[in-house]
Amino acid sequence: KEIGFTGGEPLMKHAQQCSMDIMKQYIAERDFPRHVTYETNGTQPITVDGFVDFWKEYRDVWGGELFISCSPKLWSVAGEKAKRAIKPEVVHSYMEFASKGQLKFVCNGTEEAWNEIEHVTEQFRYYNVDWPVWIMPVGATVEGQKICDADVATEAFKRGYRVSARVHTYIWGNIIGV
Repeated sequence: KEIGFTGGEPLMKHAQQCSMDIMKQYIAERDFPRHVTYETNGTQPITVDGFVDFWKEYRDVWGGELFISCSPKLWSVAGEKAKRAIKPEVVHSYMEFASKGQLKFVCNGTEEAWNEIEHVTEQFRYYNVDWPVWIMPVGATVEGQKICDADVATEAFKRGYRVSARVHTYIWGNIIGV
């Protein structure tokens, strides 16, 4: 059994507490997921008392695995300013309680985007976040992805990155709330 906590942003303070409460209910019923993922942008520090200890116990006592899928937003693709969007020190703190993780970037295939991905990845490496890097082609629709998907995948492989489609766009397109 697996569970994923995803957006908005599942590591906002109120969501930290809610996700623990959900997991405590599963544990109380002895029917808890062995694999849990937080799909986060990596900007939210852990602020809820007991959060880190809860996930360490989940891992060490209950044998569960907590995975962090961190998707920092890039200026060249999403228009997010690095000062607000790139927080490698915060993501490094997640390693205290998470078993594994990944960095995941949406890329539009421009040289500016590739340079930014390289620069941001170096920042995460400086903080010892050595998780694998995944690249997804930008596109809110199938048609939008097809504009750059082959070029993005080819370049990602050349750079040693892993590639993933933005599957939700193939299934639901650009529908909000999915």
